[in-house]
Amino acid sequence: MSNNKNQDTEKLFKGLEKSYGILYMLLLTFLVFLGTRYVSTLDYNNLFYSPGMLAADTTMRAELPVKKGTTTPPIDIVKFTSIDPALVEKGKGLYTSNCASCHGETGAGNGAAGAALNPPPRNFVDLNAQQWKIGKKITEMYVTLQEGIPNTGMASFSTIPPEDRFAILQYVHTFSPDYPRENPDDIAKLDAKYSLSQGVKAANQIPVNLAMELEILDYDTLKQDLTSVMNIVSNDNTDPGAIQFKKIVSDPNKALNSLASNMAWTESSESFQKFLSIDPINKGFKAEALRMSPEALSQVQQYLAGVFAKNRV
Repeated sequence: MSNNKNQDTEKLFKGLEKSYGILYMLLLTFLVFLGTRYVSTLDYNNLFYSPGMLAADTTMRAELPVKKGTTTPPIDIVKFTSIDPALVEKGKGLYTSNCASCHGETGAGNGAAGAALNPPPRNFVDLNAQQWKIGKKITEMYVTLQEGIPNTGMASFSTIPPEDRFAILQYVHTFSPDYPRENPDDIAKLDAKYSLSQGVKAANQIPVNLAMELEILDYDTLKQDLTSVMNIVSNDNTDPGAIQFKKIVSDPNKALNSLASNMAWTESSESFQKFLSIDPINKGFKAEALRMSPEALSQVQQYLAGVFAKNRV
């Protein structure tokens, strides 16, 4: 009896083996069929090419015209730092077109374009919402518009005429009654820094193609001018500015070329200090340049600015 059961079980497993074998073959055949159909629907040639890139913009654009640099008329800083309703109204339109996208229409620092900025845009309504890096007075905020604030979203707006910048700031000061007012010293310092009462010179404007053509000529002229500057500085052992300069440079030639590449440092000792604060070693200066006293810094800046101006650099 036991033998019969074993034989029946053995026959059952043999039957299942045949069935599984048939199912396996059918499944394999079905998968091969599906794979063949899928491959037949592909664009075979496109398998070996990356997606097409956007075509280059071939739109013709007009060159900027040649435009001689002009000097804006001298302005009365006392007048422009005193609240004037007409100037405030002018500033409102300028603020809307230049500032509202980041600082918001109401000055609360909630403009759409400033949402991703870190640190966020200045809140002009709540004066205690953020730390002020330069200051809240019109004379101090003017410096911000002129130079911008590094490592933030606040760019320089130096291309806007001085009168318009004062108009913007007068309008901004209407957002809160807590803004401090200027005193005569503040006004005198601002004028000394940017020569506003003497007029501000705007740079020349030339087309890119013309600039590229003149670049080679300018380079040769620049080399000659820098050679003259180098000779003057090297042979000057009496001027305090020249003496201090030699103490803070590791490579005089490299330092002078670095200075010639960005002449913003000629504006003031503060601008010169800012120039030195960014990678001085790579510009040919020693680390000691960052530890100069304000007096020595001013001596070097004024000396070099004078030498560069006399030699047309």
